[in-house]
Amino acid sequence: MYLILRPKAKLLSSVACFEEASLKAIGCGLIDTAATASATTFLPELEASKPDIIVVTSTVSADLYVNALSRQATSQTDGVLNQQNTSDELKEPVFIAVGSSTAKKLLSQHSRVLQAKPSSSEGILACIAQLRLEKANVAILKGKGGRNLINKALSEKGFKVTEFDLYERVLLKEAYYTQRFEADDIQCIIATSAEIIDAAYNFFEPDWLNELQWIVVSKRTKQHLSALGAKHIFTSNGATDSHLIAAANQVKGSQHE
Repeated sequence: MYLILRPKAKLLSSVACFEEASLKAIGCGLIDTAATASATTFLPELEASKPDIIVVTSTVSADLYVNALSRQATSQTDGVLNQQNTSDELKEPVFIAVGSSTAKKLLSQHSRVLQAKPSSSEGILACIAQLRLEKANVAILKGKGGRNLINKALSEKGFKVTEFDLYERVLLKEAYYTQRFEADDIQCIIATSAEIIDAAYNFFEPDWLNELQWIVVSKRTKQHLSALGAKHIFTSNGATDSHLIAAANQVKGSQHE
């Protein structure tokens, strides 16, 4: 059975997707996401940064951005990023989305949306490289403390990067389970971020965690987990449910060889 460690809001849908794929899974939420104070006020600053590229790193960021646009629409005629009619005739920026769900949300508002592949910081950088821009203003809509690699890599290339921390991850006072389980029921743990891995090692017995097979979403999270003592680690090609299910099936197949 798979133990899925994700933010609380995503657990039920992830477990349902696994069940539909005939994979038994239990969800455990140790962290959740909460909007920052700036999530309701960042649009003017985003406009002022005159972005050529806007990177949206998660569905949480996309939801907060779309919600901000909706609030603005009630008080203004033109959206902050629909700048075709401004005096300097700026073009709408290119949006780069991490994950298909994020891309879908952005396409409801904008036409110039690219999906980073793989769904990681490395995928974002590859997507930007494909645009072949010598310089650009880049805005990143993200969670607090995440995606530092993007800022560093783009700044080194001479791009101007402005980050907007729209949400933060908060530890839950009590773990949330989609259903209870016994330790012996679990053969594999799936974790989608380093923060979730740290929360797991603070909550569960490290020796138990280190005995199990893991699936993580990037080389960096693999390195982070390996440093904590885990030895059996498989890296998926992204953090979407479809990527995680594909990875789970690969792990399942290798275990039966």
